[in-house]
Amino acid sequence: MTFSLCVRAETPDGPAFGVAVSTDAPAVGALAPYVSHRGAVSTQSFVNVRLGRRGIELLDDLAVTDALDGVLSRDENAELRQLHGVDDRGDAYAFTGDGCESWCGHVVREDEGVTAAGNMLANGDTLEVAVDKFLGSAAAASNDPVPDADLVPRLVDALAAGRDAGGDKRGHTSAAVTVKAPETTVYHDLRVDEHDAPIEELRRVYEAAEAASGEFTEEKKSRIFD
Repeated sequence: MTFSLCVRAETPDGPAFGVAVSTDAPAVGALAPYVSHRGAVSTQSFVNVRLGRRGIELLDDLAVTDALDGVLSRDENAELRQLHGVDDRGDAYAFTGDGCESWCGHVVREDEGVTAAGNMLANGDTLEVAVDKFLGSAAAASNDPVPDADLVPRLVDALAAGRDAGGDKRGHTSAAVTVKAPETTVYHDLRVDEHDAPIEELRRVYEAAEAASGEFTEEKKSRIFD
C-alpha cells in the first residue's frame, strides 16, 4: 500500500540523504522513513518500525546491505516486509518479502544512489517512473554537486510522477519527505498525515516553509550586516 524512494545526493558541503513516501493510510511519515548522516532507510508493507530504527542506527558501523540483512534475519515475519536504503559508502539495498501484496517489487540503482520499493501498487511502472523522474531532473543530470535545498522538490516531483504512473492502487492519503543534509533546514522534515491530495499538499507545505526560511535568512542577514 506504499511506495517510497531512498536517495543519496552530493551537495557542495557533503552528502545528503532523503526518503520520500506516500500511501493510502494515515501518517506514513511516522512509520516508514529514517535518515541520518550515514544513509536513508524505508520500512513498509506490514510495517515493523524496529527495522527502520535499528537499521539506520547500524549504518554507523555497517554497510546498508549488512545492516538491513541483519535486522531482517531477526524478524520472524520478514516475508511480509519491504525494506530498502542507501548509505554513505556507496552501497544500496532492497528487499521485498514473498508475502507482500501485489503489485510489489523494488528497484536498485546503486551507482546513482537511489532505491525504490512499493506494494499494493496499480502496476510495475510506478517505481521506474518515480526513480527516472528523480534522476532526470536538471540538477541530477548535471552530475555536479547541488544545493541540498534542491533535494526536497526533486523528491516531491518523484512522488507525483510515481502516483501519476499508477501509485497505490487504492489511492493516496498521506505523504512525507525527510532529508538529512550537512545543514538542516525547516523543510527537511515534512509530513502530510491525512489529506485528499497529500502529495500536492506536501508540495504546498514545502513551498511555504522554503519561502519562510528564505525570508528569515534575509532578515537575519540584514540585522548582521546592515
